[in-house]
Amino acid sequence: EGGAGAQAALLFQLDEPDAPNQPWPIKIMLTAANGVVPFPCSRADAPPSVAAVWEDVLITLGQAALLFPPLGCAAPQDGYFGCPLAAAEAHAFLSVHADLLEAAGYAVVRPDWWGSAPPGAVTLEAGLLEQQKVASEFDLNAKVGLTWNVLFNGETVTRAELELLLAAESPLVFFRGRWLLIDTRRLQEALRLLKRRQVENVTALQVVRMTLGLDSGGHGLEVTGCKGASWLDALIGRLDGSRPFGLLPPPSGFCGELRPYQLRGFSWLVFLRRLGLGACLADDMGLGKTVQALALLLHEKAAGQSRPALLVGPMSILGNWLREARRFAPGLRCRLHHGADRPRGADFGASLKNMDLVITSYTLLYRDYADFRRVAWSGVILDEAQNIKNPGTRQAQAARALQASYRIALTGTPMENHVGELWSVMDFLNPGLLGSRGDFRERFWRPIQAGADLAARSRLRRATAPFILRRLKTDRQIIADLPEKTENRVYCPLTREQAQLYQETLESFQNGLVGLEGLERRGSILAVLTRLKQICNHPANYFDDGRPLAARSGKLLRLEEMIEESFAGGESVLIFTQYAKMGHLLRRRLCQAFAMEMPFLHGSLSLKERDNIVRGFQESAEPQAFILSLKAGGTGLNLTRASRVFHYDRWWNPAVENQATDRAFRIGQTRDVMVHKFICGGTLEDRIDAMIESKTALAGEIVNSGETFLTELSNEELADVLKLSVDEGFL
Repeated sequence: EGGAGAQAALLFQLDEPDAPNQPWPIKIMLTAANGVVPFPCSRADAPPSVAAVWEDVLITLGQAALLFPPLGCAAPQDGYFGCPLAAAEAHAFLSVHADLLEAAGYAVVRPDWWGSAPPGAVTLEAGLLEQQKVASEFDLNAKVGLTWNVLFNGETVTRAELELLLAAESPLVFFRGRWLLIDTRRLQEALRLLKRRQVENVTALQVVRMTLGLDSGGHGLEVTGCKGASWLDALIGRLDGSRPFGLLPPPSGFCGELRPYQLRGFSWLVFLRRLGLGACLADDMGLGKTVQALALLLHEKAAGQSRPALLVGPMSILGNWLREARRFAPGLRCRLHHGADRPRGADFGASLKNMDLVITSYTLLYRDYADFRRVAWSGVILDEAQNIKNPGTRQAQAARALQASYRIALTGTPMENHVGELWSVMDFLNPGLLGSRGDFRERFWRPIQAGADLAARSRLRRATAPFILRRLKTDRQIIADLPEKTENRVYCPLTREQAQLYQETLESFQNGLVGLEGLERRGSILAVLTRLKQICNHPANYFDDGRPLAARSGKLLRLEEMIEESFAGGESVLIFTQYAKMGHLLRRRLCQAFAMEMPFLHGSLSLKERDNIVRGFQESAEPQAFILSLKAGGTGLNLTRASRVFHYDRWWNPAVENQATDRAFRIGQTRDVMVHKFICGGTLEDRIDAMIESKTALAGEIVNSGETFLTELSNEELADVLKLSVDEGFL
């Protein structure tokens, strides 16, 4: 077990030599009460504490030699006790045997650099030769000649140096004054490339793809940069962010003021549009993605663009786009394609005459696709672009098939559930950029989800960063006049009626779960999750028998108290629920309790009805409450009249909940925003919230997958999550 008793334990220290062709000394020492001491040559040379267990020390050393045989040759050396190793033996010790010795209880000291650095990186640098006069720095079809330089750990190496590295007998090599670990396969590929000594003819776009890590040029090695063609070198620098791109003045006809970060966003959109590349403007909710897109449309019109652009978004935000266009870009001629009397067929084409922007919904995009596909749009803009996150849906397929000179995606959440959703958005913007969906899954999605390839996340970021611009409103350098938001959880007890329903439903589910497998089991679990959450909301959300709603739900009681407190302070509130039925119940009860009208925005309202109730809420001089369906009202609306937000029930997807909160926490808000998330203590809501919170870092980067992960739990684990804790108490 590595130790020779309480008095001493063996320690093996491998030191690197100062020069090549010298042995690697592995030194054997003892850790004793007075610290680390050299291994004695005999019992007589040992300190008393070691001499007392000398036989044990020798036995322990012999056991170590079984794990790493060269230790059996340990003897006094020049200045140490141990044995010299060849480079190949040193590599075997570091890569395999040191771990075995540690697992057996021995102490091991390795060189400082080992374990912190991967094998020396073998990469390529493109040398560019201009083969034709370039008409524009934005001409990505221009032909350039390409030669290759090989970099080893970021330093240029010659063919002779590559041959010398490959001639080493061990992957441990001494190179330019230090020891490194080499990747033989990559060095061999690099040497084959240098032996060819030929100029490759490629387009500027191919060079851009190579430097972004999306194309190896068929050589299997990463391309880290290019030198030679100054215009292309500068262009790539602006794409990857290493060089600034010039800011444009606000476009002619823009009514209002673009904040500095908005001016940069507008200039960035124009920059990528001139290159013919798609752009994802992923600013946080409330930072003005709409006005930046409108500025681009005005810039296009001023440049002589006569074809209309198409804007697609959820129905709930279409009216907002029209209002924002009239406010900030009154010179744009806009038309809303919506309603039963919308033009179709030949009339559709005629309706586009003299139009600058056509606005429609995702639903109509695929319903009227036959009309949309016949138009050569100047550009296509997708607002709330997460609506195409599933590439197999009809609306995603229709969006990708549209004809357009440029494409833009606006979204605060380019990923809601997993990194795979990013492919659909990026493939709409720049078809083929990330390869096929299958290629993306193998190269990025699977390694990132499994955590097996730590570099996959960096490669994906490098490949997509030039096409995604994201700023957060919590950054005070971005915007100084937006107040902070404060979030808290409101834990509510169940009423006895709720508790009884909860327990009965849970017992019935558990009895029926026995023997279920596969999809049938998953369906049963998802169904009971919905039923239990509805019971936590209100018994009438689960089964409405027509009885009065008051005093039957802990959540509703607490909500009434907090609304009363908000109204007393002159604050208006938003109340989000994921269940339309619960929204109607809340409206019924709250209108009665507060003797005032409280609107409910849900998916069945017409566009005109939505616009009217939003305008009425925003323009009200008195405190108001506004109830919203999480799906219908969670995106695209500006509701800065509210300074309190209540999440009556939980979606368990931080991205969706944060989008809903951002209806109030956005530009124009002048007061602090307080966000209250309701949770029934001692129920599944309490435990799922704790589970989600434990994954906060992951949720912030790729966003969690919601409740569906519960279907993968065992029956015992599931019972622990769903059980009702009676110690929480009931009303």
